[in-house]
Amino acid sequence: MLQRPSLCAALILIVTLFWSVPPAHAVAPSAPGPAANPGFAYFPETGHNIGLKIKRFYDSHGGLDIFGLPLTEVFSEDGLQVQYFERARFELHPELPPAFYVSLTLLGTHFTEGRAEPAFQWLSSGPGGDRTFFPESGHSLGGAFLGFWQGRGGLAAFGYPISEELTEVSPQNNQPYLVQYFQRARFELHPENIGTPYEVQLGQLGRQFMAERPAAQAASAAVPALVLLGKSITGFATSISERRQNIAIATAMFDGVVVQPGQEYSFLSGGDFSEAAGFVEGYAIVAGKLEKVIGGGLCQVSTTMFRAVSNAGMEITRRSGHSYIVYFYENILGFDATVYSPGTDFRWRNDTPGPVYFTTSTNPEAATVTFEVWGTSDGRTTSYTGPFTRNVVNPSVATWQYDKALPAGVVRQLVHGRPGMDVTYLRTVRMPDGSIKHNDNYYTHYSPWDNFFTYGPGVRPPSGVHVLDPRVIYNPPPARTPVNSGTGNHIH
Repeated sequence: MLQRPSLCAALILIVTLFWSVPPAHAVAPSAPGPAANPGFAYFPETGHNIGLKIKRFYDSHGGLDIFGLPLTEVFSEDGLQVQYFERARFELHPELPPAFYVSLTLLGTHFTEGRAEPAFQWLSSGPGGDRTFFPESGHSLGGAFLGFWQGRGGLAAFGYPISEELTEVSPQNNQPYLVQYFQRARFELHPENIGTPYEVQLGQLGRQFMAERPAAQAASAAVPALVLLGKSITGFATSISERRQNIAIATAMFDGVVVQPGQEYSFLSGGDFSEAAGFVEGYAIVAGKLEKVIGGGLCQVSTTMFRAVSNAGMEITRRSGHSYIVYFYENILGFDATVYSPGTDFRWRNDTPGPVYFTTSTNPEAATVTFEVWGTSDGRTTSYTGPFTRNVVNPSVATWQYDKALPAGVVRQLVHGRPGMDVTYLRTVRMPDGSIKHNDNYYTHYSPWDNFFTYGPGVRPPSGVHVLDPRVIYNPPPARTPVNSGTGNHIH
């Protein structure tokens, strides 16, 4: 991650050139409810949910007919986030390209390790005929198994064949079937279903693997259907294209994130916020001067996440407010979360009974970011009091800075001044028995924010303003009030 000023330290303040009345995206407390989301499905037969990227993979590769019922929720095993199905174990790999984000465990490899029957002997060449030979694994594929492999995801879903066809007795019903092993699956030919879509089925390797894994067995207890625990929508109307691009990229990084019970989640660990990941430069005011920095708009995303998990009643473990009142979050003062690399992170802990899932999206036409938190409800409710303000300090004189890139005679206002103040916003999270789960004071100290203008050639700044000399390094005067601890002397 870049170590120069980045993330929402770069608000890209030029957006305020098009200042308007802030949109009323007030965030109301969200009590758990029976809201439905097409990104999730509940299977009462086993009492488990599937959702988001796992559900998309499941549906696109044949769904129930291919993988069977879910046997667990998503949980942590072997250093991975996994979910068991009757015929497979799904793994989440956020470090891999999107096409491999969801992968199947190499269960075929696991269950054939050490087998030396003729069907498992490596072939130096294919047997010919209508069979396709795979020199990478030394085995061939043909007939109904080849058609099934090609039509249900092929190499990405099942891997290479690691045996030829052989007859094997099923551990589920003690019946003999013609089978073939692949890295991630066992294909079975069911003659009773010849001519139907169920002629080829996957062996129940997921169930067999679960029988070996105590952690998976412990995770198999039935749970309720997922519900919407919390939601937040923030607006970014008036943002320029660079800020919009950064917001869209960052928001997409968190779509489908799963956080396990008891896990503390770090915003800064959620992705690569660098130019290499597609983030672009924009303008910000750093130490009193206009500079270009990477990643403007990230605080829009961190603030939306903060509001969503706060509304869901989660434990907030690290939160820093902005140094200045920011237009995009002004609808609820003191209800924002800045991130700054390095050192300033937003973190929270999943203290609910089960895993929680993020669904995130941006709406370019409406200029909004939406975060939803889905999980298992324990009946907690969230309410707020405030915000309350005190120690208000009005802005000082305006600052003007020369920008040779502007056309002659042009003046642009980048910042519309805001007063400084201390803000407290109180959150109370109650359990069904009336006991208090969390009682938080979101305290924020905002410094005064002066009007800031840039001007092009031929413009003479008005009298009575502070004009930055472009020929010297500007050292800003001491702040009239302290700047937030940990956020530095910069605008977000």
